[in-house]
Amino acid sequence: MMLPDQQLETTYPEHLKTLQRRYDEALELAGFSSIAVGSGIGRNWFLDDHGPPYKADPHFVQWVPLLQHPGSCVLYNRGRQPVLIVYQPDDYWHESPPLPEGGWLDAFDLRVIASPGALMDHMPDHHDQLVLLGDTDQWPTMLQAAHQNPRDILNYLHYYQAIKTEYEVHCIRAATARTVTAHRAAEQAFRTGASEYEILLCFLAAGKSTESELPYHAIIATNEHAATLHYQGRQRESTQCHSLLIDAACSWNGYASDVTRSWTAKDSEFTAMIGDLDNVQQSICAAVKPGLPFADLHSQAHAMIAELLQRWDLVTLDTATLLDEKVTDVFFPHGLGHFLGLMVHDAGGSISDIHGTAIAKPDRYPNLRLTRTLEAGNVLTIEPGVYFIDTLLSGLRQSSLSDRVNWKKIERLKKFGGIRIEDNLLVSPSGSENLTRHAFDTGDREQARSPEASSPRL
Repeated sequence: MMLPDQQLETTYPEHLKTLQRRYDEALELAGFSSIAVGSGIGRNWFLDDHGPPYKADPHFVQWVPLLQHPGSCVLYNRGRQPVLIVYQPDDYWHESPPLPEGGWLDAFDLRVIASPGALMDHMPDHHDQLVLLGDTDQWPTMLQAAHQNPRDILNYLHYYQAIKTEYEVHCIRAATARTVTAHRAAEQAFRTGASEYEILLCFLAAGKSTESELPYHAIIATNEHAATLHYQGRQRESTQCHSLLIDAACSWNGYASDVTRSWTAKDSEFTAMIGDLDNVQQSICAAVKPGLPFADLHSQAHAMIAELLQRWDLVTLDTATLLDEKVTDVFFPHGLGHFLGLMVHDAGGSISDIHGTAIAKPDRYPNLRLTRTLEAGNVLTIEPGVYFIDTLLSGLRQSSLSDRVNWKKIERLKKFGGIRIEDNLLVSPSGSENLTRHAFDTGDREQARSPEASSPRL
């Protein structure tokens, strides 16, 4: 377990109490007495003897930040001490992860098993009162009669998963700080002419992470590649670089960060556009507060993007037309943000209660991922963007509004690909705290005190 400071050691016990209380309520409402929360298992590729890196199930990680223990689980009987069952095989082909240690373990009854089938020895006798949570392939055949991933349990847990404990916020804060350090190294590599692949290596070194430890596939998009929203390339050769869009992040104790920045190689009109979008992003962040439906914030973002399109002389259309005719969608085709936590796109973003009642998505934005009304304890991203995507622009070019679009300027800007600015925010009782800007500001102050210090580079 990675506990970076005393504050985490003091917040984890209260986090565990909150988690036990939530599970008590969920089990009581659903009519069960016990639940086994699995860590998941490793899998091989088809017709192969090895596979992708193991990733622990987020429900398990919320209980214990053990990220390298496949085949383990937390067994919780309502109102009783949780049992941590750690699978540690006697294997000379692979190194078994070390057993967890530390004062935090005092809250658990720790048991160690050497084979997957040994899980049966620790399970309750009455399987009709047992819930199995997680990958169904983890459980021995004799447990298949138990209730697997019941929807009423998941709905309850996911609703409250959106409200972070102090421990969880601290983990996301630490992940964001590590991410900012890595972003600084990536920008430095970009400015020295590194390729996308080399920028990624500098990001990983500064973030002290392997690629499999990142919470999502890092997007390192130079030039027109930034117009592909989830660009997956790894260009090895350096080319003439006009711009960089980097959407990449690190984790801490299994909790994710999610940060995006856009840069230009030299000052240009596109540099000024990045500054304009950054101002818009900060205005949206300042509006985040409890009681605000996120869909309203998304609508506000589109109105502000419409103003940018006018200011940049990309269109000669009024704001109402840009919104009603979905012209802003051509340049800003994704959602403004999402919940963040155990998963990058964290659970609970589109339900209104513990029963999983779906929140109707706005007719204007039917694909919006986050539709919930914000409340204190939510952690979310705010990530407006403007892009020049050929597939979407071609539809606008063929529309009746084509003659109101400055195609000549758009063609000139397409070499930059696009802009996205993304921060992680904690909703507070009276507003919000920008975890990402705080981490950048802290880094600026540290750099000012030690100007000779530099980010890790390759």
